[in-house]
Amino acid sequence: MNNIEKFLIFLKNKKKNFTESIDLNVIFINKSKKKILGENVFYYCPNDLIKILLISNLEKKINNIYYGINYFFKEKFDKIFSIKKNISLIKKFLHLKISKKNIIDNYDDFLKNFFSKKKKFIINKNNFLNIKIGNTNFTNEMIIKNYFFCINNLKKNFFSNNNIYMEKIYISTTMSKSFLLK
Repeated sequence: MNNIEKFLIFLKNKKKNFTESIDLNVIFINKSKKKILGENVFYYCPNDLIKILLISNLEKKINNIYYGINYFFKEKFDKIFSIKKNISLIKKFLHLKISKKNIIDNYDDFLKNFFSKKKKFIINKNNFLNIKIGNTNFTNEMIIKNYFFCINNLKKNFFSNNNIYMEKIYISTTMSKSFLLK
């Protein structure tokens, strides 16, 4: 049994109070010590299967995206967002304090970026990369496909051209221990 299988067994048995992200932490060998920016493509969007509420006067549901205020009282959500003009609705009906990072300019642009399969990343000057590959709602197959898709894209598109190599790869959820994969 390899370590990704051990992680999947751990994930299956883990008590879940909320939807946690699944992250890869990669340590690289890179002698230049410069911060490196890049972009990775995934098989499944890491935010797939996340249930979100968009505060609105309209009431509608599209897959895991809910629009409206009444859903707040009927469902449990992983993320709640609002545009600036709907802040008065939040204060009046929900009595919620929403953080600035959850206030967005436009729902359409936000959803396009949130559910994009392309994600930007930064390798810091300590040669460390943390990248989200999914969430705890994913099936085992989705996690494995995104893992291999991510690693292969990192190897093929970016690091082979710059003499940068992966030294260690860890996988974990937001609130769990890390499992060494390589």
